Amino acid sequence: KDIPGTSAISPGSSKESAPDSESPSGTGEADYCRRILVRDAKGTIREIVLPKGLDLDRPKRTRTSFTAEQLYRLELEFQRCQYVVGRERTELARQLNLSETQVG
Repeated sequence: KDIPGTSAISPGSSKESAPDSESPSGTGEADYCRRILVRDAKGTIREIVLPKGLDLDRPKRTRTSFTAEQLYRLELEFQRCQYVVGRERTELARQLNLSETQVG
């Protein structure tokens, strides 16, 4: 949640505006709803405006830990053909006990 070199002023410092409110200046600020005040390494306070769709509270996706054999096979396939699709992708995923998304 933290941006390197910055620190939040206080936990309650973020403000949320109405999701569909249009800014008076017409700058398209309706797509943004969360503002956070941060202090950078020099002590300067800045406001960061975050997009509506950014969910900072959701848990992060866990990164796949591939075995040495899986990495070896994936690298071989990548050298042979950078884009494994269709039946080849399905078969490689099955052989390596991975999902097709992990193979791709």
